[in-house]
Amino acid sequence: MTTDMLDDRRTQTRMPDGATSLIFCLLPDGESHLVVLGPRTRASYYPGKDVPLTVTVRFRPGSARLLTGVPVSEIVGRTLPLSDLWGPPATRLHHDLLADPTHASHRIEQALRERLAAQPKVVASSRALVSAATLMLASERVQDTARKLSVSERHLRNLFTDMIGLSPKQLARVNRIRTVLSRAERERGTRLATDIGYYDQSHMGAEFRSAMGVPLGAFMAGQLPPGECC
Repeated sequence: MTTDMLDDRRTQTRMPDGATSLIFCLLPDGESHLVVLGPRTRASYYPGKDVPLTVTVRFRPGSARLLTGVPVSEIVGRTLPLSDLWGPPATRLHHDLLADPTHASHRIEQALRERLAAQPKVVASSRALVSAATLMLASERVQDTARKLSVSERHLRNLFTDMIGLSPKQLARVNRIRTVLSRAERERGTRLATDIGYYDQSHMGAEFRSAMGVPLGAFMAGQLPPGECC
């Protein structure tokens, strides 16, 4: 269970991410939320605030279909209550979490295990294929990945749309941005760009600015866009 936010106490950065997350948060005024955060191809920025308790479950790309019960493409870039997807079971889970927030992680894990046990085997098989393809696409083209997995490109793209929400190319772009962010403090310039898979430094810079809203240098210096109310 992890968080995927950068926080400078003034602005929180929600990173581009090919994964879907389940989040339970308890606010200082007693209000609480149990929401699903869909995959996102661009960063968003919010005013920093104190949250006494947050539990985040981040699903690896390909696993989110177990959570959503609908094609993950339907929730890309969205944040919605878990009850919109699960109905009454989500309401019961939310009540349980409020009754005993100190054991929220355990209760969420239990609920997810129960849901996993109820999934048909075909979902598990597709999830394994998507997981394998995700790893291969870090260094191979879509057509080569499909051929090695003995599926058509169309079938692979459809699986990605259904189970990840993003196309293979979109997921690769998001993963490159996340890799830039993880290495930019230690490495810069052309070597970083080519190591990650960009054509050159200008390609990396353009893609970074498109996804993050600011140039790489500005982001690393803490010059972030103003936060918007979420």
